[in-house]
Amino acid sequence: MSAPARRALVLLMLALPVWARALDFGFQAPRDPDDVAAADAMRDLAQRIVPVYQDDDTDGYLANLTALQIVSGAYAAAYDSSRLLRRRQQGKPFDALAERAIIDGIYAHARAIEANERAGFAKAYTRSFQELVPPLDNAQAAAIMARLAIPPPVFREPLRQAFDRWRQKGSLPQADAVALVRTWLAYESRRSFNALLPELIAAENRRRYVAEADVRIPVRAGVVIHASVVRPGGGKAAKGPLPTLLRFTLDPAEDDAQRSAFKGYVGITAYVRGRTPDGKGDAWPFVHDGEDAAAVIDWIARQPWSDGRVGMLGDGYSGYAAWAAARRKPAALKAIATTQPMAPGIDFPMAGQIYRNAFVRWAQEHAMAEPTLAHTEADTDAKWRALEARWYRQGGPYWDIDRVLLGKRSKLVRTWLTHPSHDRYWQKFLPSAKQFAQIDIPVLDIAGYYGAEAGALYYHREHLRNRPQADTTLLLGPWDTASIRLGTAATLRGYTLDPVARVDLPELRLQWFDHVFKGAKKPALLQDRVNYQVMGADRWRHAPTLDSPDRPRLRLYLDTRHRDGPHRLLPSPTPSVGDGKARLSVDLADRSDAHIPWPDALRAKQLPTRNSIRFVSDPLQKDTEIDGSLRGEFDITPSRQDVDLNVSLYEQTASGEYQLLFEPYDFRASYAGHRDKRRLLRAGERQLLAFTAERVTAAKLEAGSRLVLVVGLNKRPDRQINYGSGKDVNSETIADAQQPVRVRWHVRSHVEIQTGEP
Repeated sequence: MSAPARRALVLLMLALPVWARALDFGFQAPRDPDDVAAADAMRDLAQRIVPVYQDDDTDGYLANLTALQIVSGAYAAAYDSSRLLRRRQQGKPFDALAERAIIDGIYAHARAIEANERAGFAKAYTRSFQELVPPLDNAQAAAIMARLAIPPPVFREPLRQAFDRWRQKGSLPQADAVALVRTWLAYESRRSFNALLPELIAAENRRRYVAEADVRIPVRAGVVIHASVVRPGGGKAAKGPLPTLLRFTLDPAEDDAQRSAFKGYVGITAYVRGRTPDGKGDAWPFVHDGEDAAAVIDWIARQPWSDGRVGMLGDGYSGYAAWAAARRKPAALKAIATTQPMAPGIDFPMAGQIYRNAFVRWAQEHAMAEPTLAHTEADTDAKWRALEARWYRQGGPYWDIDRVLLGKRSKLVRTWLTHPSHDRYWQKFLPSAKQFAQIDIPVLDIAGYYGAEAGALYYHREHLRNRPQADTTLLLGPWDTASIRLGTAATLRGYTLDPVARVDLPELRLQWFDHVFKGAKKPALLQDRVNYQVMGADRWRHAPTLDSPDRPRLRLYLDTRHRDGPHRLLPSPTPSVGDGKARLSVDLADRSDAHIPWPDALRAKQLPTRNSIRFVSDPLQKDTEIDGSLRGEFDITPSRQDVDLNVSLYEQTASGEYQLLFEPYDFRASYAGHRDKRRLLRAGERQLLAFTAERVTAAKLEAGSRLVLVVGLNKRPDRQINYGSGKDVNSETIADAQQPVRVRWHVRSHVEIQTGEP
């Protein structure tokens, strides 16, 4: 730099106030986001930042400058900044930065119109929206409208927390000041335009799509299926017949026909027999879904807007419906893509052959179409926990679970309770071995490590078992049901996801359909039949099979000798001297814990050990990668004829924190390895109990970490309790508890899991 330039820079810096040179801004935080003084305080902060704000990233600079200018009141300048950013984004992927440029541009332009033309804000925002949104393509417009429609309360809490954080400090650095301005703008702008959005979005969608709200599809004599149909309307997308994406469901909240339409498909959401698009009408799950969905597919193929090809997509129950239709092989069905599909008798209404109380709530809300008494989801959750605690304390037979939770008898609930084994009742709803062998269309299944993966694993494995050449793909990652549905966030129940695990799964599924129907490139994540994210390694693995006999397995034996502290997990069996000292005793009659919540954190400083025993390995000598399902064989002596076991596996890091590696696996010992028939244990006798957890995981364990196996006995308010009398578990009561249930582990007990790179 030349001497004159240096002198000019010095003079410029001296001319700036001290706060600008220090890039630290004094700030007196308002009382709360709705404080009348908040707008003035934020305007003052933004006006002081604008003259000194710099950023080497031009796009990021323009995005933040737009926000600063809006909040400072320089609306015309803000609109110019956003317009420049939009021009720079042309030809690039339509990402969050491009969305910000449009959303902020609409608001800045509206405020400029309001100020310059003295127009009311509603009129100004409507005009601005109608200028900037229509030029977007369907996918872009849908993304913008979805972002705009996020309600103001979502942004209020982060803003309140930010005000609280900076209130005591009195000043904040530039980066935090800019972030605060953006947080304020997100809340303040949505308060201004939120009431205008329903009409604007509805009008825009009418312009873009041809939507039919309640189409009635005849499938059998006297049987009609209700459906919503959305087709691209206007422009290139409307020309010629198109492939169709069908969701067959009983939940109106799953209606994503429009999302399919903006991707260039005809989107159809069809409802199970007896259900209407408004969520009314009783339904009897599983019974007719396959035949009805196949009839809907045949109807679609006959429509003039159909090119004769149908793909089915679904989550949970609608995922089941896709498999139920596929086994009937309707000619027009060319692909299915499911996320955590429900498998009746496998993972619902029981899992590990243990009934979960959640199935009663599901039946009320979805099959019976009865509204809950509470007004919010949190209220509903609290109501159900209270009812479960009441049932738990009463200790009555599980046959009465509907009376306690619903306040009345339910024929549906009682029908399901009549079939605790995976008997013919459940088997008839699933593809047979012959039907699996005949499913010759591409299949994509998505599941997470933390719940509801048993169905996806069942379908994937049975499909390959009966059709080794099947075009089937499985995607697995550190997600649970909620995070898959709502979007993968940076953290999940205390665990921070690796960046590569944050995948837009609904979008990935549509990209896969584009590959199948439009010849697009296959998504990079789906390179092989099995694709899984390795937690802690920030990478994906791709393999032809989930479990390979050629892969090494890490086997650890349970040290069953007497120990003052935790029992050990060892690489080889221990001597039989002192064997059988690993014991667990649980009083199933004790209900003093009814009010104590069960933790669900995936990462914690304390290990959950209620009603359980733990076994801890030596520190790992090197980084170790594990994946697949945990298998084991327990060498046990039980005190009763049956017991419900719970198996969890943790990584204990060198710092002492515990990372849950998969959702705890509960299973009834009398069904271990054979769902279709109950085989009671021999009380008081030593015996072997082999099991495979219907869970998967993939993780990189760091050198110095330990593996911790936690084995417990089930005694929870939210599920059926097995007292071990040998009677039908539904008929047992707290009177059958008698003495505490005791289990002793012996020297041959071990667990193992696949290790090493595929």
